[in-house]
Amino acid sequence: MHEKPIFIDNDRQLKSACERWIGVDAIGLDTEFERTRTYYSRPALVQIFDGEQVALIDPLAIEDFAPLAKLLQYSDVTKVMHASEGDNEVLEQLTGVCPQPIFDTQIAAAFAGHGFSLGYRRLTQVLLGEELAKDETRSDWLKRPLSDAQIAYAALDVVHLLPMYRQLQHQLTELGRDSWLREEICRVQKRRMADRDPRRAYLRIRQTRRLATSALATLRELAAWREVEARSRDLPRQMIAKDSSLVAIAATSPATAEELAEIPELSANAIERYAQSLLSAIEQDYGDDPPPVPAPTVERGYSPWLKSLKELVKQQADALNIPAPLLAQARTLESLVVAGAAGNHEIPEALRGWREAVIGTRLMSELRRLADA
Repeated sequence: MHEKPIFIDNDRQLKSACERWIGVDAIGLDTEFERTRTYYSRPALVQIFDGEQVALIDPLAIEDFAPLAKLLQYSDVTKVMHASEGDNEVLEQLTGVCPQPIFDTQIAAAFAGHGFSLGYRRLTQVLLGEELAKDETRSDWLKRPLSDAQIAYAALDVVHLLPMYRQLQHQLTELGRDSWLREEICRVQKRRMADRDPRRAYLRIRQTRRLATSALATLRELAAWREVEARSRDLPRQMIAKDSSLVAIAATSPATAEELAEIPELSANAIERYAQSLLSAIEQDYGDDPPPVPAPTVERGYSPWLKSLKELVKQQADALNIPAPLLAQARTLESLVVAGAAGNHEIPEALRGWREAVIGTRLMSELRRLADA
């Protein structure tokens, strides 16, 4: 630790600190929040490390977050974060903006060959040889005053970000992969923005492979309704209706409340409160909307194709010392095989960008070879 953490709990302090931070090249950035029985996260703390001192910003005491929003968008200050998606959501709730530019140490570590989805503590150990405690991971961050243990934990969660950033930035530059990281962070952010659309909410639901296209279209409407309801009531999705309930409804398309009651996955309380909404979603006129595309299913005869593509990805991932899922995810390879079997050999969006030169072109060549064999 450097100096003792300072607390920022009024607008004047925040404005002064943000004006000072605009003068540095990078800040370590993290948040603490609660999200147990709500849809939206409850911001509880924002931690910033400028290389000299940790600042703990109390969002419960701040009214004007405009200076922080300006800092988060200031292009000359890199925001160093670890597994940044959850923190971005919290910061956007507070300020209305998403940090730019971001250096995500978790993604950077994967590109640098340190492993896939490493936690902050594990990465700190790998890069800095530091062992961090986990004592406050389930702490009540909304309670005031914060304990000494919480303060220490919150500071440690951000103080190592800048040293790791310097190491990883150097390693990625040496490997020629710094542009890969920038592109990947941009891809993650675009996906997060797209996922705000309630009608994409069904994509989070698993166990949908057996649903016909019409049932999947119904599930899309049901999941969109649940998403809007969860947001308006600020409740977790599963408290509105469980995934299994929506899948069962989509598969059977009940037409009455009595038929809804025959679905064992649906509670009596949910039927009483939501029967009409559920039936309206089932009867939704999809208009000109294209039907959702079911998850690709590789037929048994094409399993050797999938195995060949997976082996190619593994070989290239091993050669580059990066995780195979970062290079090409399994569902991307499954989609390739299904498309290739249908005669479509166009490279998909998931394999464009830096992946196209590294693995995409080779996968498409292998797919054409398999089709011609």
